[in-house]
Amino acid sequence: MKHFKNAARIAAITAVAAFGLTACVGGAETTTTEAAAGTTGLPQTIKDAGKIRIGLSPDFPPMEFRDSDKKLSGVDIDLQQKLGEVLGVEIEVVESPFDQLINSVQTGRVDLVMSGISDTAERQKTADFVDYFKSQGSLYTSGARAGEFTKQSDICGKKLAVSGKTDYFEQVKTLSKTVCTDNGLPELSILPTDSGAAARLQIEQGRVDLAAQGGENLAYFAKTEPGKYAAVLDPLPAKPFGVLMQKDNTQLANAVKDAFAKIIESGDYQKILDKWGVGYGAMTPEINGVK
Repeated sequence: MKHFKNAARIAAITAVAAFGLTACVGGAETTTTEAAAGTTGLPQTIKDAGKIRIGLSPDFPPMEFRDSDKKLSGVDIDLQQKLGEVLGVEIEVVESPFDQLINSVQTGRVDLVMSGISDTAERQKTADFVDYFKSQGSLYTSGARAGEFTKQSDICGKKLAVSGKTDYFEQVKTLSKTVCTDNGLPELSILPTDSGAAARLQIEQGRVDLAAQGGENLAYFAKTEPGKYAAVLDPLPAKPFGVLMQKDNTQLANAVKDAFAKIIESGDYQKILDKWGVGYGAMTPEINGVK
């Protein structure tokens, strides 16, 4: 190895800084120039590829699902296409089971996850989010039984099914405490299920009185199976869905956030939400908004 004089060393260092150093982070190459290039525009690696790989699990209507023609449809699908248009890249959808989506970002298999995934403080320890939709869970029952639930305390002593993999599970546990047991009323008996579909089946079979699920699902079922289910009582606390990406990829986070701002400004954002019956979820995009 040659030993450079000070002037030569400085020149070499300057040249390296100009062209950028490469490093592997979470399975994906990043350059120092990308990290320091500023906060606008896509990272160069994505620009060079000409596409963004987005992971999703198409089993959450109306956010993402396959329609009767087996075509990907839904809120997130429409928004992803607009993101691609604004950012000037193609969208490549990479399907994966929901519980593997976060890992697919961390291993570099995809650039983003956009699949009805909630921004949480716990998930922010290993990933970043651009929040874009305010999801709101609801308690619901069969259409025939909706009249039985007119005040919050009507849930006490009843049975409720909810997916144990969702935020709603913890929310209904809290609800049982604050509404029922803290007031000397019998607790809400909570049955954790493997999925929202399994919780709905418990309603259909008459094994539980209530279930909890995203208001997005209920808006979809109101169109496809009108009158079968009915939302009751107050909504559960709203939580944002976010576009998930590798931790500290500031440039990508800002590019996605700015793209959403443009989609909102154009009016396309609200049109898409209204098209799918979830206009209530509109929000200003925010990076890691959950504290």
